[in-house]
Amino acid sequence: MESMLRLVEELVSRRRWLLGEIKKFEEKYGMNSSDFYEKWSKGLLPEPLDPEVHGDFMIWYGLIEELYRVEEELKKRLKSK
Repeated sequence: MESMLRLVEELVSRRRWLLGEIKKFEEKYGMNSSDFYEKWSKGLLPEPLDPEVHGDFMIWYGLIEELYRVEEELKKRLKSK
């Protein structure tokens, strides 16, 4: 039970960190992450010519993917209690 609690705490901590990092991109680009994720996934956002912006978009997308993975793992762990 203790190891399960430790894992859940780590997942919650990871989720909190991811949300903080994602918020920085939302503020920088004036778009919420769900809109960005959907548009980037479907190719509705043009490929940025600026390498820095392109890099930001790749990182932002990866952070969102990781957030979804962490949230799914949290749901699974909390259900199995």
